[in-house]
Amino acid sequence: MESACRFYENQLTDVHRAFLRERYGLPPWFTERMRLGYAPASGSALLLHLLDRGYSRDEVLGSGLISKWEQDKGESAGVADLLRGRLIFPYLDEAQHPVYLIGRATPETPGENPAKYKKQIVLSDGPQEPIFGDWSVCPGEPLIVTEGIADALAVLQAARSCISPVTTRFKAERVAEAAAWCKRAAAPVYIINDNEASGAGLQGAAKTAVALQMQGIPKVYVGTILRPDGVEKIDLNDYLREGGNLDTILGAATLASDHPAVQEEIKKQQEAGMSRLRAALANQRMQQQSGGKQASGDSIGDLKGRMPSLSAYTGIAPGHRGAHPVYGSTTGTNFVISPDGETWTSFHGGNDRGKSGNIFKLIALELGYLDDEGYPLRGDAFKRTIEYCRDRWG
Repeated sequence: MESACRFYENQLTDVHRAFLRERYGLPPWFTERMRLGYAPASGSALLLHLLDRGYSRDEVLGSGLISKWEQDKGESAGVADLLRGRLIFPYLDEAQHPVYLIGRATPETPGENPAKYKKQIVLSDGPQEPIFGDWSVCPGEPLIVTEGIADALAVLQAARSCISPVTTRFKAERVAEAAAWCKRAAAPVYIINDNEASGAGLQGAAKTAVALQMQGIPKVYVGTILRPDGVEKIDLNDYLREGGNLDTILGAATLASDHPAVQEEIKKQQEAGMSRLRAALANQRMQQQSGGKQASGDSIGDLKGRMPSLSAYTGIAPGHRGAHPVYGSTTGTNFVISPDGETWTSFHGGNDRGKSGNIFKLIALELGYLDDEGYPLRGDAFKRTIEYCRDRWG
């Protein structure tokens, strides 16, 4: 990780630094402090660098920074750098060492309509995605939770404690860890997501607020960034870069238990819980009627029967649209649930034809087992997803 991060840092040019200052308000000194870098657009720059430094094939492939593909559709098997033509944002630890990397697309990023952000691959024995900014948590100081990595960097630049899920909300398996950092702060927690016409950021903030409350965090607030008339979306980085005062948002924040969006989210989760209970009871009756033949839960069909419907899991009604649960949305309509509530079609990234899947594939994306929603869910990613679902739903 250190070798890769230093390589990316050395590729950052003055053009990139100027972009980071203009687009995100990050001056060169802070860019250097946060160890931002650039991944060359060529397919093997990092790969060759790591091999040249003496790392083994297994070490390089195990880093999660090299993409490996099997022979498919007439194409030969091969390997290449995962992050290409992207600005690199490292997740740092308290010693400012890199523990995880994410890349932001630039005009040099290969491919048609590449995803805005691409994360390092999570492997069972490789680097795991931590909570961004956890090193900044300071006991007794208010802790800010914000949506994007650029938003978090803007808060950190202002010398405030800040953590981020680097999406609209924390993944289910990271909530306990996020709550632990909130408890370490032992101070009010302020959730400040994007303010967009679709309401996706507010929905994510409400989910985060409820999750933290359920973990025993008492003082959780939801802050709102004022969105100017005619503006589709504003995030915390935009607000601070244009001279906004963070204390103004904190002072006007609403206690989560009093916030309408949080109250609505609690209602949705209660309804989803009832749906899961009904499914469990129905499955139990089916097992009893079949003489217990399905009790072992060996088949995927049995497991699926114990899980909530995709609609109940996402909170999006059957046949309706909503914001993408993993990538978010500027319109709030890029994720479509089928009429039966069991499958989804995503138009994330402006794909005309969309990409589809079921609840297993969505969970794999949430957990980071699957790097791209366009990939099929199979192999190790499928196995780990099923193991997770069996642990959670029995």
